[in-house]
Amino acid sequence: MNLKKHNQMMMLLTCFVLIASSLPMTHATAQTDQAVVATDAINVRTGPGLSYGIAAVVKRGESYPILTEQGEWVQIQLSNGQKGWVVSWLITTSSGAQKSAKPKAQGQSTAGGSTITSTASDLRIRTGPGTSYQVIGTFPQGATAKKLETSGEWTKISYKQAEGWVHSDYVSGGQKTSQSSSGESSRSNETGTVGVSSLNVRQSAAPNAQVIASLARNTQITILREQNGWYEIEGKGVKGWVASYYIVTGKGAGSAPEKSSSSSASEQKAYIVYDGTNIRKSASTSAGIAERATKGAAYQIVRTQGDWYEVTLSNGGTGYVASWVVQTKKNSSEAPRPQQDSSSGTGSLKGKTIVLDPGHGGKDSGTIGADGAFEKNITIKTANLLAGKLRASGANVYLTRSDDTFISLQSRVATSHYRNADAFISLHYDSFMDQSVRGSTAYYYHAAKDQQLASSVHSEVAKRSQIPDKGVKFGDYFVLRENKRPSLLYELGYLSNPQEEAIIYSASYQERVTEGMTEGLKQYFR
Repeated sequence: MNLKKHNQMMMLLTCFVLIASSLPMTHATAQTDQAVVATDAINVRTGPGLSYGIAAVVKRGESYPILTEQGEWVQIQLSNGQKGWVVSWLITTSSGAQKSAKPKAQGQSTAGGSTITSTASDLRIRTGPGTSYQVIGTFPQGATAKKLETSGEWTKISYKQAEGWVHSDYVSGGQKTSQSSSGESSRSNETGTVGVSSLNVRQSAAPNAQVIASLARNTQITILREQNGWYEIEGKGVKGWVASYYIVTGKGAGSAPEKSSSSSASEQKAYIVYDGTNIRKSASTSAGIAERATKGAAYQIVRTQGDWYEVTLSNGGTGYVASWVVQTKKNSSEAPRPQQDSSSGTGSLKGKTIVLDPGHGGKDSGTIGADGAFEKNITIKTANLLAGKLRASGANVYLTRSDDTFISLQSRVATSHYRNADAFISLHYDSFMDQSVRGSTAYYYHAAKDQQLASSVHSEVAKRSQIPDKGVKFGDYFVLRENKRPSLLYELGYLSNPQEEAIIYSASYQERVTEGMTEGLKQYFR
């Protein structure tokens, strides 16, 4: 290389160094912070928004360098060299602190409104807080708007110079809580139950904190406080932190009715709350059935065993009934009715033919829940419980499948026609990529033939259900479209939502929705 060329290259290199040194520094977190995945799985997107494509999926506990932040999104460096974006409230930093669920816009006053994001595609904006109000526009998935006020389950927003109402189940962020600046709030010793098969209790509120114990499904706990999506809990002699979305609270917690002590148990009676309640041969849901009870029947309590009552049967023997399907006082709002002979049939279902269609089966598992549950297993469980209640009310009930067998859609409809069904009900559970989506929906196809059935059943289920109600909608499903008999397809909740999956599995929820369907059918035939 001659001297002239050498000097030219040195000049170019000097210019490059000068230009590089004048560029702005990147975000400080690019060299110091790591993003630790704080939930089971997060979609990594090609851009900072839900409308961008999915580049990868990262798992709980994995750690990635943070490159930059934009609003509520964080750009990370993947192990294969690619870059992608994740929502900030689903990660913690390497120091263990969780990112803010929804950062407040600069200069924005919490009292004057906050920013919320649509989690549903083309969410309808209405003139008032209800589905009966006129639709004036849509709120696209991933779009943000200013939150103005709330009314029940509805939120008023300002979006593109227009104001209107959207359902609160389909937006995220903007919550006004009593949390301190540390993201901590008191839960006033609220109770709950574990909603997954095994839940790790950790030493602190972080996914990489040390595991100090494990609690089984349905274990009752007391919530002491909440911090950034974690609960500090106490139960079974254990005190520590658990992820909040694996705890069922409120109605879904399925707390048992007050039990008497063993010395006074014989003076109490168990009043049956639901038609077709199973009295079992031992204190287990898998035990054989000794007899079926009708709503309002009174059984003498012999003693308590865990969450079960041992009761005296009509033949003088004893059986066991779950405490969560009875009441021990006769003065609740669910007024019991006099005991009737279940063999004679009751109400307006006597002689009616009902075909129940548990969705999926066999090689078709249906959706797979957040905790690994197969939809096909829970639909058959619901169908069998509902069938017992309907038969106790005098109906003739047929199932399109009674075990884990694949049945074609054509065969399901053929069963409805062959049995000349007075009503056909297809039972399903839903799933969505966005795990925050919740709620149950009743679907019909032919307005003249099906809508009244869907509305009657939905009305009674909605009164009893512990999960959000998404209403009655048109649905272009084969088992409805090709069915000549009055038919309904019910999506009874989202297995993809961890908390809703836990509620769905609870005995309390199963009893409530099947009782609602039974009463809804009575209303329909009346």
